[in-house]
Amino acid sequence: MQNNSIFNLQKRVISIFMVVALFFILITVRLFYVQVIKGKWLQAKATEQWYRDLPLNAKRGDITDRNGVVIATSYTSYDVYVRPSMVKNAEEVALTLNSILGIDASKLLDKITNKKVSEVSIQLQIDEVTANKIIEANLSGVLLSENTKRYYPYGDFATQVLGFTTIDNIGQAGLENYYNTYLTGVNGKILTESDVKGVELDNSLVTYVPSISGCNLELTVDAKIQSFCESALLKLMEEQKPKTATAIVMDPNTGEILAMSSKPSFDLNEPPRNDVTYLMETVRNLSVVDVYEPGSTFKVLTMATAIEEGVAELSNSFYCPGFCTVDGEKIKCWKSIGHGSQDLTDGLCNSCNCVFVDLALRLGSEKLYESFERYGLGDALGVDFTGEGSGILMDSESAKTVDLARMGFGQAIAVTPLQLISAICSVINGGSLMQPYFVSKIYDENNGVIYENSPTKLSQTISKETSEKIKVMFEEVVKNYSGIQSFIPGYRVGGKTGTSQKYKDGKISGEYIASFVGGFPADNPEYVVLVIADEPSMGNYYGSIVATPYAKMIIENIIDYKNYEPQNLEEDLKKLERNIVVPNFVGKSLTDAVQIIKTLGLQYEIMGDGLFIKQQSVAPDELVYSNSIIVLGT
Repeated sequence: MQNNSIFNLQKRVISIFMVVALFFILITVRLFYVQVIKGKWLQAKATEQWYRDLPLNAKRGDITDRNGVVIATSYTSYDVYVRPSMVKNAEEVALTLNSILGIDASKLLDKITNKKVSEVSIQLQIDEVTANKIIEANLSGVLLSENTKRYYPYGDFATQVLGFTTIDNIGQAGLENYYNTYLTGVNGKILTESDVKGVELDNSLVTYVPSISGCNLELTVDAKIQSFCESALLKLMEEQKPKTATAIVMDPNTGEILAMSSKPSFDLNEPPRNDVTYLMETVRNLSVVDVYEPGSTFKVLTMATAIEEGVAELSNSFYCPGFCTVDGEKIKCWKSIGHGSQDLTDGLCNSCNCVFVDLALRLGSEKLYESFERYGLGDALGVDFTGEGSGILMDSESAKTVDLARMGFGQAIAVTPLQLISAICSVINGGSLMQPYFVSKIYDENNGVIYENSPTKLSQTISKETSEKIKVMFEEVVKNYSGIQSFIPGYRVGGKTGTSQKYKDGKISGEYIASFVGGFPADNPEYVVLVIADEPSMGNYYGSIVATPYAKMIIENIIDYKNYEPQNLEEDLKKLERNIVVPNFVGKSLTDAVQIIKTLGLQYEIMGDGLFIKQQSVAPDELVYSNSIIVLGT
């Protein structure tokens, strides 16, 4: 009986001990969980309750051109906050902020008296003058914190290239968006101790966590050359009134984009945010994103490929009656009466469609499509920009013979302006297709280089021997065929115009795209310029009239800027004597008018398919230069 009692007592002691032990184990586990596993998180939550913080927004990195000219920067601004628990006279605060900031007083009062929140934002990015007025007012509960505001010193300048930011300094378009991670810094903050209601404690500890500025971008863009493009396009828009206009200047040897502009555009300091549709249309970088049928500027690539593949030689003879027939379809040359007999160089200089139909058919589908691949057509080039277009190429297996024929002179194929200029660069730089790029260097606030770009070769398009031939032909077009529009006395310029019809719903719409692409100096190009005018509306639509003069403006400005010395200036100036009187062609037959123009030593282009002249681009009795172009409307 006694042994049984002792046994029961032992069982009770053991049970109590196990319960106590389990209790302590649970407490230990809980303490470990709270202090070790959740310790940092709980400490952060506690800090949030003990402290109130004001953000210190990091300065966004600058964007400079290749010469260090700042084209996008940030300056100090201030954000206005109110802590309702600290406000002593809400009506006074609301009325004072209303008079300084212009915000509705009743809305301000609602925010200030909302005790459910510890802090409320009133207005972001006010200037220093306004901030000083608030400081002088000494309003209880009103706080200011430093912020930064994006600023573009040149306003409407490289709009589509640079892009813009949100009010929170987040890149929203252009390079601001593509390089946002680098440009954005790390925000800091000011921490002050406060009570449970969020009221700052007297003589409390203030902790300052500094911000870290974003990295800076150095572009390949030259601000001076960019300004030349901006001015030329503004003049083009005013005089030719196209739907849009685009210009690119590229270093053909490196792929560096020296300038890029599109119009219409807007001041980056005042983006039209109230009209989102217009904003998105206008900020779209047409040169990189959009595609178009290039027309005759593409003929340079067809010519280079034909010579490279050995299907044509400079001595070959061609005949143009004004049209050719492929797969039963009639393909017209732009010159309805035809160019007659001509050699390969004449074919390029005359921009004869029939010659390039012949060359495309000689090349055939396989060689033509292999050349497209080498030229980077139908695929993105990898430029450092969001949304790059890849162009449009029909599948080689579904392309009919007539499609190949049209591709030869720049129709039935769509490219981005960036693709076209990159391909043209390759055929006059020795055959190297270079990857285009905008940013040459990324560096921190202490000038430490984070990233440095360098030229990248994508493919070999043609041989150096073929490239030398193309450069000579390229210059011949300007020297003897394109008239005063692209001729610059004392300087060697090569170039090619383009005029392509637009299609809507699978049919020719009657609207045009005019363009010109040129290289300077012609014998060893350092600059290639492309200008495109979409749907000019002042009567003329030929590239020689609508695009060439504005590309010439850009090249002339580059010549002055870089101090190129003229050669054979006196001889060239003789060609610029206005000594030819333009006759009245209206009412004459097209044949007679053309014969008179040739006799006078002038060039001509024809608008329409009629046999008699209805209008002319230069008024009768006006004096013009030798080799000037007269547009005849039939």
